[in-house]
Amino acid sequence: MKRLALLLVAAAASAGVAFACSSSSPSSGATPLADASTGGDDTGAADAGADVTVATTCGPSPWITLGVSLTGITLDDLDGAPAPGIEFTSSLCPGYVEYSDDAGMVEGQISANTPFYARLQGAGFLSELTPEEAFDASSSTNKLDLFTSLLGDLLPGFSAQSATVLLSVDVLVEDAGACSSSDGITITVPGHPEAQVTYYSTESLPTPIDGGTATTTRGLASIAGLAANQLVTLAATKPGCTVVFARPPLTGRTPLENGFASLMPAYLSP
Repeated sequence: MKRLALLLVAAAASAGVAFACSSSSPSSGATPLADASTGGDDTGAADAGADVTVATTCGPSPWITLGVSLTGITLDDLDGAPAPGIEFTSSLCPGYVEYSDDAGMVEGQISANTPFYARLQGAGFLSELTPEEAFDASSSTNKLDLFTSLLGDLLPGFSAQSATVLLSVDVLVEDAGACSSSDGITITVPGHPEAQVTYYSTESLPTPIDGGTATTTRGLASIAGLAANQLVTLAATKPGCTVVFARPPLTGRTPLENGFASLMPAYLSP
């Protein structure tokens, strides 16, 4: 999600004066833990737990080892720096928590071939959800960006009492003409007519496009209006191109929890 970091945090930097006086924290009041369905339907992220225990093994065996490097991106450091002390919890093992070390690393064992998503929470950062994923082998090169909590002010409908999806386009082929350009992609949430999709302008400070129907070359969109405590499947179209959300290890499903920004890449190819 480095592309998303550069586009959105640079925009927040442009509006830093306006945001600097904000005392609200969209991440406050977010539920620390919740169970998630591993079944096929799109409902199931459920009750929050109250207590957590530090652990390095998550879910039933057989396990694989998963390592994640966390980078914190702020208005003072747009390049990002290792983010220590970030709380990492998962739908796979309610009641357990792992904290990133001084190098911003989180490492532990998780159940193999079992869908899960993770929550990332830390002071000064937007509370984030990863897409639902399932790993079939050990992996230690995973990277995630944490964005300044001030970015919550850029997202229509984002609050501690609502769920929001933050989507960015990931171009898979660089020399495929229109299918290498992030514009012209229309996002929907099948089965959820209540979903409110917002597309963003190409200005240095990306702003919501009133009545927008597709992404600009910034390739940014957000979705509000969806109820929390469920997983949804997004859809996207661009004439003559392929846009998918399911790309291993991602299952294509997006978890939703109040107070969190659900990060979701859309993969564009010919």
